[in-house]
Amino acid sequence: MTSSLPAIVGHRGTPEQAPENTLASFRRAIADGAQLLECDVHLSADGQVVVMHDESIDRTAAADSPLRSGSLRELTWEQILQVRLEGGERVPLLSDLLEMTTVPVFIEVKVPAAARAVGEILAGLPAGSPAAASTVISFHAEALAEIRRGADVPVSYLVKTVDEDAIRVARELGAAGMGPAIDGLCLAAARAVREAGLSLNPWTINTPEQLQVALACGADTITTDRAAWLRGELARR
Repeated sequence: MTSSLPAIVGHRGTPEQAPENTLASFRRAIADGAQLLECDVHLSADGQVVVMHDESIDRTAAADSPLRSGSLRELTWEQILQVRLEGGERVPLLSDLLEMTTVPVFIEVKVPAAARAVGEILAGLPAGSPAAASTVISFHAEALAEIRRGADVPVSYLVKTVDEDAIRVARELGAAGMGPAIDGLCLAAARAVREAGLSLNPWTINTPEQLQVALACGADTITTDRAAWLRGELARR
């Protein structure tokens, strides 16, 4: 990083302002000051990379959606197109997000089966485009290993807490960073991440107390649901 302040990452866009993981939410996050976006991806029954956090549409489908229930891995893209989220938003494909974004994206692979398709999409991006600077993140080491085998794409290992095993796995993966939960982060853990040569990308910071921890630990990025709030907090420092 060239700045002494961490970069702002819009977690699922800005879910307090627009439905999470929608193009409207991502656009709002960028407008609110996010320098990166974070999204979650699954694979549909017919192999499309779909942007959604949950394994099913049940929680996020609007009450008046034509289709309100079902597992993403059992639904085709044609079926998922029938889903309406709050505000009339639809479920986007990863390719939709990467085409519209003006900032890089942290792409969280929620299931290992989606890793190869994500790598293929990233490998096909135009050089120099904002999306081409994206990073794949995951709790699943096997998903990140698949990305590393198939594409020259940076990866960051997501963990609840930093320990020796997590550091070992990140090193074996050739990861560029590690993303621990903010509530499990401490100065010793942050130092271990640094000593391993990894960037520190904690999640999800939504309160002044959490922000204080992230800054004290020297976070490189800060993932938040509240990009505008975080921009204001950092501007005062």
